[in-house]
Amino acid sequence: MTTYKELKGTNIEAVSSDPSNPVLGQVWYNSTDQAVKGARVLAAGAWATGGNLNTGRYAGAASGNPGGSLAFGGYSGTAYVGNTESYNGSGWTEVADLNTARGYLGGAGTSGTAALGFGGNPPSTLAVTELWNGSAWTELNDLNTGRQLLTGAGTTTSALAMGGFVTQAI
Repeated sequence: MTTYKELKGTNIEAVSSDPSNPVLGQVWYNSTDQAVKGARVLAAGAWATGGNLNTGRYAGAASGNPGGSLAFGGYSGTAYVGNTESYNGSGWTEVADLNTARGYLGGAGTSGTAALGFGGNPPSTLAVTELWNGSAWTELNDLNTGRQLLTGAGTTTSALAMGGFVTQAI
Protein backbone atom coordinates (compact mmCIF):
# COMPACT_ATOMS: atom_id res chain seq x y z
CA MET A 1 0.00 0.00 0.00
CA THR A 2 1.25 3.49 -0.87
CA THR A 3 1.98 5.85 2.01
CA TYR A 4 1.59 9.61 2.17
CA LYS A 5 5.38 9.98 2.33
CA GLU A 6 5.77 7.96 -0.89
CA LEU A 7 3.18 10.13 -2.64
CA LYS A 8 4.24 13.56 -1.34
CA GLY A 9 7.84 12.96 -0.34
CA THR A 10 7.45 14.13 3.23
CA ASN A 11 5.95 13.05 6.53
CA ILE A 12 2.78 14.67 7.82
CA GLU A 13 3.78 17.58 10.04
CA ALA A 14 2.54 17.49 13.64
CA VAL A 15 1.47 20.90 14.98
CA SER A 16 -0.42 22.11 18.06
CA SER A 17 -2.73 24.42 16.06
CA ASP A 18 -3.87 24.73 12.47
CA PRO A 19 -1.59 26.79 10.18
CA SER A 20 -2.83 30.37 9.69
CA ASN A 21 -2.37 30.29 5.91
CA PRO A 22 -2.30 26.67 4.69
CA VAL A 23 -1.47 25.79 1.12
CA LEU A 24 -4.06 23.97 -0.97
CA GLY A 25 -3.44 20.24 -0.51
CA GLN A 26 -1.32 20.67 2.63
CA VAL A 27 -1.90 17.97 5.27
CA TRP A 28 -1.02 18.18 8.99
CA TYR A 29 -1.74 16.50 12.29
CA ASN A 30 -3.26 18.83 14.90
CA SER A 31 -2.08 17.35 18.23
CA THR A 32 -4.49 19.55 20.24
CA ASP A 33 -7.53 18.32 18.29
CA GLN A 34 -5.92 14.90 17.78
CA ALA A 35 -6.96 14.93 14.14
CA VAL A 36 -5.36 14.78 10.70
CA LYS A 37 -6.45 17.83 8.71
CA GLY A 38 -5.99 19.17 5.21
CA ALA A 39 -6.29 22.48 3.39
CA ARG A 40 -8.93 22.93 0.78
CA VAL A 41 -10.24 26.04 -0.84
CA LEU A 42 -13.94 26.59 -1.27
CA ALA A 43 -14.58 29.22 -3.87
CA ALA A 44 -17.63 30.53 -5.62
CA GLY A 45 -18.13 29.30 -9.14
CA ALA A 46 -18.68 31.60 -12.05
CA TRP A 47 -21.74 31.90 -14.24
CA ALA A 48 -21.25 32.33 -17.94
CA THR A 49 -23.66 33.74 -20.47
CA GLY A 50 -24.82 31.49 -23.27
CA GLY A 51 -27.12 32.40 -26.11
CA ASN A 52 -30.71 33.48 -25.52
CA LEU A 53 -33.64 31.24 -26.36
CA ASN A 54 -35.23 32.09 -29.71
CA THR A 55 -38.70 32.22 -28.13
CA GLY A 56 -38.91 33.97 -24.76
CA ARG A 57 -41.16 32.11 -22.31
CA TYR A 58 -41.55 30.85 -18.78
CA ALA A 59 -43.12 27.77 -17.13
CA GLY A 60 -41.36 25.43 -19.56
CA ALA A 61 -39.27 22.34 -18.93
CA ALA A 62 -35.76 21.25 -19.80
CA SER A 63 -33.43 18.28 -20.00
CA GLY A 64 -29.78 17.64 -20.68
CA ASN A 65 -26.44 19.06 -19.68
CA PRO A 66 -24.39 22.16 -20.56
CA GLY A 67 -23.06 20.59 -23.76
CA GLY A 68 -26.42 19.37 -25.05
CA SER A 69 -29.73 20.54 -23.66
CA LEU A 70 -33.34 20.90 -24.64
CA ALA A 71 -35.87 23.56 -23.55
CA PHE A 72 -39.51 22.87 -24.37
CA GLY A 73 -43.03 24.13 -23.80
CA GLY A 74 -43.94 27.10 -21.64
CA TYR A 75 -46.01 30.25 -21.66
CA SER A 76 -45.01 33.19 -23.86
CA GLY A 77 -47.08 35.74 -21.96
CA THR A 78 -49.95 35.49 -24.44
CA ALA A 79 -50.17 31.77 -25.28
CA TYR A 80 -48.98 28.32 -24.27
CA VAL A 81 -46.31 27.15 -26.69
CA GLY A 82 -44.91 23.83 -27.84
CA ASN A 83 -41.60 25.35 -28.95
CA THR A 84 -38.60 23.08 -28.52
CA GLU A 85 -35.08 24.44 -28.71
CA SER A 86 -31.81 22.53 -28.67
CA TYR A 87 -28.65 23.94 -27.05
CA ASN A 88 -25.23 22.81 -28.34
CA GLY A 89 -23.04 24.54 -25.75
CA SER A 90 -23.06 27.96 -27.40
CA GLY A 91 -26.44 28.65 -28.97
CA TRP A 92 -30.10 27.61 -29.28
CA THR A 93 -31.72 26.16 -32.40
CA GLU A 94 -35.47 25.79 -32.91
CA VAL A 95 -36.40 22.16 -33.59
CA ALA A 96 -39.70 20.25 -33.80
CA ASP A 97 -42.44 21.43 -31.41
CA LEU A 98 -44.20 19.37 -28.76
CA ASN A 99 -47.36 17.71 -30.08
CA THR A 100 -49.35 19.34 -27.24
CA ALA A 101 -48.44 22.98 -26.52
CA ARG A 102 -48.44 23.53 -22.76
CA GLY A 103 -46.76 25.14 -19.81
CA TYR A 104 -46.07 24.20 -16.20
CA LEU A 105 -44.92 20.75 -17.33
CA GLY A 106 -42.16 18.50 -16.04
CA GLY A 107 -39.14 17.26 -17.91
CA ALA A 108 -36.50 14.55 -17.63
CA GLY A 109 -33.56 13.35 -19.67
CA THR A 110 -29.79 13.51 -19.71
CA SER A 111 -29.09 15.01 -23.10
CA GLY A 112 -30.50 17.20 -25.83
CA THR A 113 -31.24 14.12 -27.92
CA ALA A 114 -33.33 12.14 -25.42
CA ALA A 115 -35.98 13.78 -23.24
CA LEU A 116 -39.41 13.36 -21.72
CA GLY A 117 -42.02 16.07 -21.30
CA PHE A 118 -45.03 15.29 -19.12
CA GLY A 119 -48.05 16.87 -17.49
CA GLY A 120 -48.80 20.58 -17.64
CA ASN A 121 -51.80 22.62 -18.76
CA PRO A 122 -54.07 24.07 -20.44
CA PRO A 123 -56.99 23.92 -20.56
CA SER A 124 -56.83 21.85 -17.39
CA THR A 125 -54.23 19.61 -15.85
CA LEU A 126 -52.79 17.19 -18.39
CA ALA A 127 -51.46 13.65 -18.14
CA VAL A 128 -49.82 13.78 -21.59
CA THR A 129 -46.29 12.31 -21.83
CA GLU A 130 -44.08 12.85 -24.86
CA LEU A 131 -40.66 11.40 -25.78
CA TRP A 132 -38.03 13.39 -27.72
CA ASN A 133 -35.77 11.17 -29.86
CA GLY A 134 -33.45 13.89 -31.12
CA SER A 135 -35.67 15.01 -34.00
CA ALA A 136 -39.36 14.60 -33.08
CA TRP A 137 -41.79 14.18 -30.17
CA THR A 138 -43.88 11.00 -29.84
CA GLU A 139 -46.73 10.60 -27.38
CA LEU A 140 -46.30 7.74 -24.92
CA ASN A 141 -48.43 6.36 -22.10
CA ASP A 142 -49.97 9.14 -20.05
CA LEU A 143 -49.15 9.86 -16.42
CA ASN A 144 -51.44 8.05 -13.98
CA THR A 145 -52.67 11.45 -12.74
CA GLY A 146 -52.82 14.63 -14.80
CA ARG A 147 -51.02 17.51 -13.09
CA GLN A 148 -49.20 20.78 -13.57
CA LEU A 149 -46.38 22.59 -11.73
CA LEU A 150 -44.57 19.29 -11.33
CA THR A 151 -40.92 18.41 -11.60
CA GLY A 152 -39.12 15.49 -13.13
CA ALA A 153 -35.84 13.63 -12.86
CA GLY A 154 -34.13 10.70 -14.50
CA THR A 155 -33.61 9.34 -17.97
CA THR A 156 -36.08 8.65 -20.76
CA THR A 157 -36.23 4.98 -19.73
CA SER A 158 -36.36 5.56 -15.97
CA ALA A 159 -37.95 8.86 -14.98
CA LEU A 160 -39.89 10.26 -12.04
CA ALA A 161 -42.72 12.80 -12.14
CA MET A 162 -43.00 14.45 -8.73
CA GLY A 163 -45.45 16.76 -7.04
CA GLY A 164 -47.72 19.19 -8.81
CA PHE A 165 -51.29 20.50 -8.76
CA VAL A 166 -53.96 18.05 -9.85
CA THR A 167 -57.09 20.20 -10.09
CA GLN A 168 -56.69 23.92 -10.70
CA ALA A 169 -55.47 25.32 -14.02
CA ILE A 170 -53.23 28.40 -13.90
